[in-house]
Amino acid sequence: MDIANSKNANYKQVRKYLLTDVESCTFTFSDGLKSRVEPSPDKEIVLVKLIPRASKSKKFEDSVLRNFMTAKNVNELAGMCRYDCVRTFTRHFKKSFGETPYQWMLDRKMEEIQSLVLSSDMTITEIAKMYEFKNVSHLVNAYTKRYGVSPHKNRLSSAI
Repeated sequence: MDIANSKNANYKQVRKYLLTDVESCTFTFSDGLKSRVEPSPDKEIVLVKLIPRASKSKKFEDSVLRNFMTAKNVNELAGMCRYDCVRTFTRHFKKSFGETPYQWMLDRKMEEIQSLVLSSDMTITEIAKMYEFKNVSHLVNAYTKRYGVSPHKNRLSSAI
């Protein structure tokens, strides 16, 4: 019974601590960045869940993030991340990022392309060549499928 009372007392302490009003909270991340959480005027409850990340997973993710900009395809990215087997790399990638490396790389590429479409004066042809699309229509089709509007129309609507 003594153990049960001890567990119950610990639970009440934790619960009491979690429900105590907090003036503010500052998080310092491993890369040196800080984030401060302060109460809103609506007195919302902030729930923070800390999940430890395995060091192997973190090393893998860091390697992917460090190398994906220079990799032209999944095979190259796997090699840059020191994987001989693309299937093993893909399995680890899906476990860490929740999608295939091809889809993830395509998503990053399309985000960059959208940024160029909206904020640069480069032609769609120049962007297609820069990102090594086979032709302009391939880029236009991929862009339209992802964003629901062609790059040209997207550029015109953002200029208004």
